[in-house]
This record gives sequence, C-alpha cells and structure tokens, in this order.
Amino acid sequence: MYQGNNILKHFTIIGGGTVVNMFVGLITAPIITRLVDPNEYGQLSIFILYSNIAVMVLCLGMDQSLVRYFYESSDEGFKRALLIKCVQIPLLVTLSLGAVISLLALSRAVSFEFSSAVMVLLCLFTLAQLVYRFSLLLVRLEYKSKLYSLLNILQKLSYVLLAIVLLFLIQGHDLEILSVANLAAVFICMMASIFAQKEFWNVKKNNSASCSIPLSELIKYGWPFIISMGLTTLFQTIDQISLKLFSTYAQVGIYASTMTLVHIFAIVQSTFNTLWAPMAVEHYTKDPDERSFYQRGNQIITVIMFFIGITLILFKDIFAILLGEKYREAAYILPCLIFNPIMFTISETTVSGLVFMKKSKQQILVGLISCITNAIGNMLLVPRFGGQGAAISTGFSYIVFFSMRTVLSNRYFKVNFKLARFYLLTLIVFAYSLYNTFVKFGVGAILGYLICTFSLVILYWETVKWGANYIICLLKELTSR
Repeated sequence: MYQGNNILKHFTIIGGGTVVNMFVGLITAPIITRLVDPNEYGQLSIFILYSNIAVMVLCLGMDQSLVRYFYESSDEGFKRALLIKCVQIPLLVTLSLGAVISLLALSRAVSFEFSSAVMVLLCLFTLAQLVYRFSLLLVRLEYKSKLYSLLNILQKLSYVLLAIVLLFLIQGHDLEILSVANLAAVFICMMASIFAQKEFWNVKKNNSASCSIPLSELIKYGWPFIISMGLTTLFQTIDQISLKLFSTYAQVGIYASTMTLVHIFAIVQSTFNTLWAPMAVEHYTKDPDERSFYQRGNQIITVIMFFIGITLILFKDIFAILLGEKYREAAYILPCLIFNPIMFTISETTVSGLVFMKKSKQQILVGLISCITNAIGNMLLVPRFGGQGAAISTGFSYIVFFSMRTVLSNRYFKVNFKLARFYLLTLIVFAYSLYNTFVKFGVGAILGYLICTFSLVILYWETVKWGANYIICLLKELTSR
C-alpha cells in the first residue's frame, strides 16, 4: 500500500514503464503508418473511439464507485466484495448488449457503419476493455506499480508485434487486422492482470456481507458518471467525429496520427493520473482538513506539463517527419492539441473536492458545458480549417473543461490554486500554439518558446526553484554512491 516516502518510487516505476511504452510507440508508429492507408487508419480510430465511448457508458459509473469506497476498509474480504458488486452489473449489461448487436450484424438485419466481422470484433473488444478497466483499476488502487507498468508494456508490444506481422502477411484487410491486434492485446493483458490478482477475483471466496456498503449507495454515487463520462468522452471525441462529418477519413487518420505524437506526454500524464486519484482519496480519508497536499501537487504538475507542452511544439516538425510524408500535416495540428493532456492532468488535482464530497452529479455539468463548447467550435472551424480547426476548438474546450472542474470543486472543498497566474500562463502558451498552427518553423517559433519558458519560470519561481534543488540533491546523492 501507499506510504508517503514511497511516492517517488511509484512514480519512477510507472514512469519508467511509460518511457518504454513511448519508445516502442516512436519506433513502431512510423512502420504502421507507412503500411496502412490514412483512410484505414482513420476507420481504426473511429473503431476504438466507439469502443471507448461504450466502455465509459457501460461501466455505469461503478468504476468510480470502486475508487471512492475502496479505502473505507483495509479488509481483503471487503475489497473483494466491493469489486464483485461494482463489476457484476456492467458485465451483464455489456454481455447482453454485445450479443444482440453481434446477432443483428451477422444476420444483416441492421446496416452498420462497419462490416459484420468488424462489428463482432467491436463488441468483443468493448467487453475485454470493460473487464480490463476494472482489473487495471484494482492494480492502481493496490499501488502495484511494477505490475501496472508491465501490463502497459505488454499491451503495447502485443499490439504492435501482432499488427506488423499480420500487415506483412495479409494484404487488403488493414482494419480487420488492426482490430484483431487491439483485441488480442487487451485480452492478453486482461487475463494477466486477473491472474496476478486472483485473490480479489475469486468469486467462490466472495461474501457479499463483507462489504457494508449497499449496492444502492454504490449505484447512487456512480450513476451520474454514466452521463458525465459519456458527455466527457463525447467532448473528447467531437473533433474526430466532426472531421468525419465535415471532412474525410484521411483527415481523421492524420488527426489520429497526431495524437500519437501528443502521447509523448504519457510519460508524465499517465504516471501522474494513475497515482493521483487513489493517493488523493486516501489522503483525504486520513486527514480531511489538510489542503497543502493538493496545492503542492497542482503547482508541480503545472510546471512539468506546460514545459513539456511548449517543448513539444518547438520540435513539432521533427516529430511529424517520423510519421511519413502522407502524415506531414500533423505538425500543424499538434500545437493546440497539447492542451488536451495539459488541462486534463492539471484538473485532476483541482477536481478532488467533487470526489471527496460525493458530488458526482456536478460532473454532468462539467461534461455538458465542455461538450457544447467543443461542438460549436468544431462546427465553426472544421469546415474552414480541417484538422487545424478541430485542434484549436479542442484545445480551447479543454481550458473550459479545466475551469468548470476547478470552480465547481472549490465550492465544496476550497483550495487556493493561485489561478490568476495559471490563466496568464495559459493565455501566453495558447497564443504560442495558435502561431505555430499556421506558421512554419522559424525565428518566431524559437522566440515564442523563450517567452513561454521565461513566463513559466517567473510565474512559478518557487516551484521551479524547489524542483531544481531537488534534482541537484538527487544527482549529488547518486554520484556520492
């Protein structure tokens, strides 16, 4: 379990696994994008998009209930019973719905966007993703950092190796091949994570009486997330949907490939998000009145995320070259997309009040406002600017997303996040992103980078100084051994 002096250890382990994942992605993404036509890659993006939306909704918010109530007791029997209570209804609903859709697709009674085979794969992929979501969430809640990192690496390696081999052996079925590769990778990791935590998944040992929290309370807390996470997922994917409606699958493919570059953020974003939610809930459970923990986490992740973001913009053309000539346009889509991981990750530190005070219904308002903002922005900008317009709209909408989460959370759990300087830095970096969306690399890009970096250091001087001292002390400690 988590102990304060082990935070760095967990971050290092998960961060190391994410670095390996990113390295594998950087090597293999150019191979896959050169083997797959942008149209097929765009269809795969929509395939995964539909599955992600389905999982968000079909979880019925019970994954969030698992997080919120997991630390109410340290008893293993309680946690096992809680897990079974949370997973049983989503699993039954997903199985039933998947069976119906598969039968309709195979019988051709209903015309779907994808072929019958792909629709069946979509149902199986969604089922596997749902179970894996709960099993991986359990890994996070138990702070099994090594297992979490290994599972992420295993999923990435399984997917890319199978995809590359099949793409070389089979011609003309790219979407089916990539869909099978994704399904196989998730299934392998799902089984591995369940086996590694078989004591929690042992239904025979389950005693529902061990969990004092009634199913009705879990549902009451979780059901608003069906709407809020559905809206949030729609908000996060309106850009791709808009490109599909107002543009072509090729544009969707280029846009999706740009997201693989943004995933360079995964080193920090995935590591931080994986650990922050359980750490914050556990910290609040032990000391409900303490606030500095959340403020420190907010300041540190703000500096890290913005620095990585502006650096990624500066070198956007180099990263885009890796994807190949057909995807070169990705360099001008990337700048505003950095606000996706930046705002989402930082908002994880400011939204905690809604979780602690069980105000899950407020999350619906966050998703609704953000979704409407992004929909309007995409309708106005995509027809004129294509992928660049979608990126601008999405970037701005994530700023709205952060603001809604922060304002609503502070109503119930007040923390001084010093928002004035945060929004000043956001305005400066957003202007830099807009410039790089329409202007090729040159002196202006370098000058803008220096201005953004200087602003970050001045506005967050105390945090930067602390970070520099920490790194110096760590290097001294390492060299003295």
